[in-house]
Amino acid sequence: MKKGILIVVGVVFLIIVIVAIMFVFSICPPKGPWPTPPWCGKDFTRYTYEVDANPSSISQIKAVNMYDTWGRNYNMGMVETTQANIESSFERVKKLGAQEVYVHDFDRAIYDGKTDYKSTGYTFVDETFWNDFRDQSISNDELKKLVDAAHSRGMKIGIKRNIAFVNIGNFILSGIKGNISSDVEKDYKEFNNYHSEEWIRDFFKKWQDRLVEKGKIYQEIGIDSMSISPQFQNPTFVGHEELANQLWKNLIAELRSNFKGKIVVDLDVYGFVDGKNGNEDWKKYDYYKDADIVEVRIYKILEKYQSSSQNIKDDIKKMIDELDLKAKEIGLKISVFFAPSSYKNGLYKGPVEFLDVRNQNIKNLEKDYNEQVIGFDSFFNAVKDKTNIERINMGNFAWDDALDPEVKPKISISAGFRNKPAENLIELWFLK
Repeated sequence: MKKGILIVVGVVFLIIVIVAIMFVFSICPPKGPWPTPPWCGKDFTRYTYEVDANPSSISQIKAVNMYDTWGRNYNMGMVETTQANIESSFERVKKLGAQEVYVHDFDRAIYDGKTDYKSTGYTFVDETFWNDFRDQSISNDELKKLVDAAHSRGMKIGIKRNIAFVNIGNFILSGIKGNISSDVEKDYKEFNNYHSEEWIRDFFKKWQDRLVEKGKIYQEIGIDSMSISPQFQNPTFVGHEELANQLWKNLIAELRSNFKGKIVVDLDVYGFVDGKNGNEDWKKYDYYKDADIVEVRIYKILEKYQSSSQNIKDDIKKMIDELDLKAKEIGLKISVFFAPSSYKNGLYKGPVEFLDVRNQNIKNLEKDYNEQVIGFDSFFNAVKDKTNIERINMGNFAWDDALDPEVKPKISISAGFRNKPAENLIELWFLK
């Protein structure tokens, strides 16, 4: 009797181990009478829409920015992987008419002992899924698949980098109460409260070493462009702008000797149009002129261009006209990244943490696909004849067709356009 129980327990344990291994490595069994594991793919509803637009030819380079996630896709219950959707997603991006596609990789600061945002006692490491059940760094094998998938479709591929100084994994449990956004924002403000000269020099040494290491890999694999600007939780350098400017220049020069593709930098949109973002004086920066691609990121109509009547078309035109004029004044060709959200008044309020599904404020937001369409259409009409804007980068394109209520995240209000009417709108303009 005991022997029989032990055999049953052993078999059950073996099955659990096999399933766990299949889950971790995304292994799918052959089709058969047994159920298909959830990580082996799920067919979400694919929507097509008729949109009201009168597109005309645009001269800028047309790019698409993939959603900044990698690994087990939390859109789908953290089971299916983004890796499984490389080919299908890039095929969809190509059919839009894109010439370039951008993908995000991930870096995380690991502190020695207790987290101290003023300390230099940290190192940059690859992000892991198990840290926060969200994102992980892209492996070299995955990079090769991305390059092959893009190049085989006639598209160039660029890599951007998301950096995390604040460990969002610490707030996943608090997110049950709907506090992910506010908790992370609070710590991020503390992190960027002040950086000493010692901290800044140390950061640039570590960041430069990290980028040179990645640049060598990208060069060998065939990546066409890479960004040096950390996104998500980028540090600011208030009071030390001249120092930071020179260190950025040094970093670009060093990277060029290891990576022959194009170097991308972010030009802060508020720093560009106002000269400052908060207390950081962008008039003291010009390092971005040493790069090959200078991108200005826009997630909403900036406050200074928001009219009392909230006329989306006119407000976007004013904003794009000034960006073009500013670029002309300093003799710069810029790229514009544009990612409007798809909830009511989202073009004026900006993106939200749509994963914060237990947050009542998020629950109360009403999706508005038409506003997102109007935003993109107004953007295209405003940018089509601008000679100082050389590239338009449409954000963001998800790795799957998942939308709520099929999945828990409230993707319908996000700054993503896949499987929404805006995807059809962008295709009309890109292919004109």
